[in-house]
Amino acid sequence: MSSFANVRAYIESRVAAGFPGITVVFDNTLETPPPVPYVICLISYPSTTEPVLCPNESMVESLRGNLQLSCYADRGQGMKPLEEMGAQAMTLMNNLYDWTNPVQVRCGQISGPTPVLAGTEPYALVTLSCPFTARV
Repeated sequence: MSSFANVRAYIESRVAAGFPGITVVFDNTLETPPPVPYVICLISYPSTTEPVLCPNESMVESLRGNLQLSCYADRGQGMKPLEEMGAQAMTLMNNLYDWTNPVQVRCGQISGPTPVLAGTEPYALVTLSCPFTARV
C-alpha cells in the first residue's frame, strides 16, 4: 500500500469513527449526497513529498496535506446540530495523532467552524479545515 493510501485509510477510518450514526462521504465516492445529517471528508496534498535518505523505504518521509470536514444538517433547525458536529470535527482533528500507530498524522491550526447558511438548498453546513503532516 502506498504512503498516500496508508494516510488516507488512517484519516478516513478515524473520521468515520468520530461521527457515529452520521453518514460520512469520502472523496470521489458519491455523486448524490445522502440525506442530512452527513459529513464530507476531503483530503488534499498541497506539498506532497520530502525524499528519504534510505532507498529501502517507501521513498516518502513526510506528507503535507489538508483535511476538510463539511458537516451538513437541516436548514431552519437552529445552530445546535451544526455546532455539535463542528465540535465533533474539532475534537477529531485535535486527537488525530496516535503515537502508537505506524501512520502518524499531526494536525495544525484548525480553521472554522465556518457556517454557510445562505442559499436555497434544504441544508445548512459548517466547514472546518486544518493542515496536517503525516509520517508513514
